[in-house]
Amino acid sequence: MALDAGFVAAVLEGIEGTLEEVIERVDISQLRASLDVLQSRVTALRVSIEPGERRADAARYEEAVGVER
Repeated sequence: MALDAGFVAAVLEGIEGTLEEVIERVDISQLRASLDVLQSRVTALRVSIEPGERRADAARYEEAVGVER
């Protein structure tokens, strides 16, 4: 069973929010940096699967944060 891209994007958006909350509460700078990278990759993935004009935004975002496919 395939999941709808909109549903997957919504789940990823929830994960982004959760990561943001965790990042705000972490005291270890190295862990915070790793979580920032993870959040950036989740954001890039979410944006890349969202329909329409967001695909162009995703490509620019991935390029800016250095995400490889």
